[in-house]
Amino acid sequence: MGNSGKISDEALSGPVIDRRTTVKLLGAAGITGLAGCTGGGDDNGDSGDGGSDGSGGSDGNGNDGGDETTDVPSNDQRGGRLTAGWFTGSIDVLDPPYISVGQYFQVAANVFNGLVTLKKDLTIRGDLAEDWEVTNGGKKITFNLRTGVKFHNGSDFTAEDVKYTINRTISEEAPAASKLGSLKPVDDGGVVVKDDHTVELNFEEPMAPALVYLTRGPGRAATIVNKEAIEKMGADKYKVTPVGTGPFKVTKHEIGSGITLDAFEDYFETDSDGNALPYLDGIDIKPIPEPATLVNALRSGDIDFANLVPLQNVKKVESASGVTKLEAPGINWYGFAMNERRKPFDSKKARMGIAKSIDNQAYVDAAYFGNALPDTGPINKATNWVWRDDKPTDQQYDPEAGKQLIKEAGAEGASFSILTTESSLRGAKAMRQQLNKAGFDVSIEQVTSSSYWERYEKGNYDTTISGSVGDPDPEQSLWNFYRKPDDGGAWNWVNFEDDKAHNLLAEQRKALDREERKKLLQELEDHLIKQVPHAYLMHQNDIAAKRSNLKGFVHIPFMRNFHTAWVEE
Repeated sequence: MGNSGKISDEALSGPVIDRRTTVKLLGAAGITGLAGCTGGGDDNGDSGDGGSDGSGGSDGNGNDGGDETTDVPSNDQRGGRLTAGWFTGSIDVLDPPYISVGQYFQVAANVFNGLVTLKKDLTIRGDLAEDWEVTNGGKKITFNLRTGVKFHNGSDFTAEDVKYTINRTISEEAPAASKLGSLKPVDDGGVVVKDDHTVELNFEEPMAPALVYLTRGPGRAATIVNKEAIEKMGADKYKVTPVGTGPFKVTKHEIGSGITLDAFEDYFETDSDGNALPYLDGIDIKPIPEPATLVNALRSGDIDFANLVPLQNVKKVESASGVTKLEAPGINWYGFAMNERRKPFDSKKARMGIAKSIDNQAYVDAAYFGNALPDTGPINKATNWVWRDDKPTDQQYDPEAGKQLIKEAGAEGASFSILTTESSLRGAKAMRQQLNKAGFDVSIEQVTSSSYWERYEKGNYDTTISGSVGDPDPEQSLWNFYRKPDDGGAWNWVNFEDDKAHNLLAEQRKALDREERKKLLQELEDHLIKQVPHAYLMHQNDIAAKRSNLKGFVHIPFMRNFHTAWVEE
C-alpha cells in the first residue's frame, strides 16, 4: 500500500483487527468484494451482524462473536442432527492444504481451525491464537496460542503443531503452499517455537495480507493438522478421515455415500452466554449430484440444508414453502478449459477461435437460467477495486471471426469431448450445442466426481468447464492456475506455460501499493484473455438454501460453518 494507506504494526496486532483495518488488508489481498456482502443478518433474521458486547473482542473462553448469531437456543433446543445435501457426487479430500475443490473445504472448515479467522462483521479475530503482535515493519508476527485446546484424538494443541502444519504444507508442495510464499524457510527462522503456546512467523518482506491468508477461510495453508494422526493412519486415510481441533469430528466417511460429523465434546469455543459449542449433536452430509434430486429433497424436508443451489433450480427454491434462499456475491470465475497437450488446443489461434464461437450470455441463459454474470475475463466484479467493464474484446462473441481463426488453425470440424460430472451436465450440454453449431464434433463424457478430478489433474481429458470456485483474492484465483505447472501452478491442468503470466504473478505478489498491484493484475488479465488458456465464461453467485427449522446458521461467502446452528424439532 502507498504511504496514505500504510498500516502500522500496532493496528495489525491482536486480539482483534478492527473492521477499518481489515478492509485495508482485504484490499491489499484483493478481497474487498467481501466488504459489500457481509454484515447484517441472514435472509430470515436468524442472525445478527456481530458480537453483542460492542467490543468485538474475545471473552477469553473462545467466544469471539463476529460471525455468530445473536440468538442462543434454550437447553431443550440443543442437540439433534442436521441433514445436509452437498451438490456433488463425492467429497474426496478433507485435508486442508490439499483441497482444490471449494465444496470439500466447506466441510473441512467444520473439522479444523486456523490461527485466526475472518468474521462476518469484517474483523480478523483469534481462532487458535488468542492474541498476536506484529513487529519489524510487518515482517514478524508473534502468536499467543490458546491453552487447553484438544485435537479430536485427545492430544494437546501446541506451537509445535503450527510449525509442523506449515512445514508439511511447504515441504510437500501442497496446493495451498503458494499462500506461504513470502515466509522465510521454516528451519531458517521462518517458524520459531518460543514455548508451548507462543510461535513466531518471519517473512522475507512485509506482507500485509499475510493475516488474511492465515485465516481458516479463505486461507488453508496454516489450518492446523495433527501430526500424530497423520503418522498413525497414513496420509491417504488422513485425507478422508482427518483429525482436527474443530467443532465437529469425522466419525465416518464413505466416499460417494456420505460423511458423518459428530460434535466434538472438548471443543474450546463457547457462545456469548458461556454455553459450549457446537449446539448440534452432529451433521449427516449426503452427496447429491443430480440437481432436481437435491432441490426435491430440500422441498420435501429430507434434508435441512443444501450447500449449493443448482442455478437452474433457483426459482423452485424461492417458491418452496418453508425454504429460505441464502445468497452472496460470487467471487469466482469459470472458463472452458482446453488441454494444451492435445490438438487442436495446442494452437492459440484455435483456442481463440473457439472462445469467439461461444456466446457467453446465451450460455448463461441456457445452463443457469441467467443466474450468473457473463464475462470474458477471470477477474470478478465482486473484487471491485480491480474490476473493469472495458476488458479487452479479444474473446468476445464473433462467430465469423472465430470461424476464420479455426480455419487458419486447421481445426475445422475437429472432434473432441467435454469431461463432466452429473452435477455439471447441463452446462456441458449447453456448451456442446454451441460448439457443434460452430462446426465441431463435440461429445460429452460423463464420469463420477472422483474420476473427474483424478483425470482432470492428470491431463486425461480434452476439454472441461472449470475455474476458481472460492478464492476471493485475485492472486489465489490465478496463481495456482497460471504459474508454470512445475513452479507453483498446482492447478495448471490445461498445461499453460507462459513466461509473461508466470512473471506478472510474481510481481503482483510483491506489490503492496494497491494501485501498483491493480495495474499488474489488469495487465495479467489482459494477457490471459489474449493467450486463451481458458475461454472465460462467467461468474456465478454463491447460493445456498435451508429449511426454516435450521436456526443460527450464518451465510459467509463460500463458507458453510455450523458451530452456531441448531435444528428445531
